[in-house]
Amino acid sequence: MRQLQILLAIWLVIGNAPGAVAATESAEARCVRLENRIADLRLRLRLGYSARQGRIYRQKLAALESERRQACR
Repeated sequence: MRQLQILLAIWLVIGNAPGAVAATESAEARCVRLENRIADLRLRLRLGYSARQGRIYRQKLAALESERRQACR
């Protein structure tokens, strides 16, 4: 009975490890994508744009930064 418990514990640890690693990698990839999109918007804000485009860029930038704060801690 003790061997069965040990085997079950090992199986649970090994079985969940790849999922945890994959979730971490996808979270890191998401953070990198968010950082790239933020950098792109900041670049656009340094270039010429209309007042309407500026408002849209700033709204998108605020939304992306908020998403980054929540997802990338």
